[in-house]
Amino acid sequence: MKTRTVLSIVLAVALLAGVAATVAPNDPKITTREVMKLKLESSQKVLEGIAIENFATIFANAQKLVVLSQAAGWQARQTPEYQQFTAEFRRHAEALQKAARSENVDAASVAWFQLTISCVNCHRHMRGVQTVQSPAIPAAQAVAAQ
Repeated sequence: MKTRTVLSIVLAVALLAGVAATVAPNDPKITTREVMKLKLESSQKVLEGIAIENFATIFANAQKLVVLSQAAGWQARQTPEYQQFTAEFRRHAEALQKAARSENVDAASVAWFQLTISCVNCHRHMRGVQTVQSPAIPAAQAVAAQ
């Protein structure tokens, strides 16, 4: 099983080389809208890979997400906040890759969820809506607040 997964990941990386060539980090021809569409497609494929435990699919699409986050079309704003959202997104995409390499569907699920939340928070930021940070509330305080 491990050998098959490793071979699948190697093939996915080889196929990804073609994607990386078409989405070069400094390619001014790809628009933000196109990058976001590709991001959504890759994120959906990651979820599919998680659902069927296809680690090659998870890895390949996580790699696409990393490459997309470096594309010129990704850089919608040049602010510290936007850069922070991008770094967070990339960190979660890299965690997806790591989870796929180790064939850990639970870690991949958590990383995909965190990646999705980072997208939602960034898009809210871009629309000018405050993002909400959930403070850690001890269970006793949460019950008392109800």
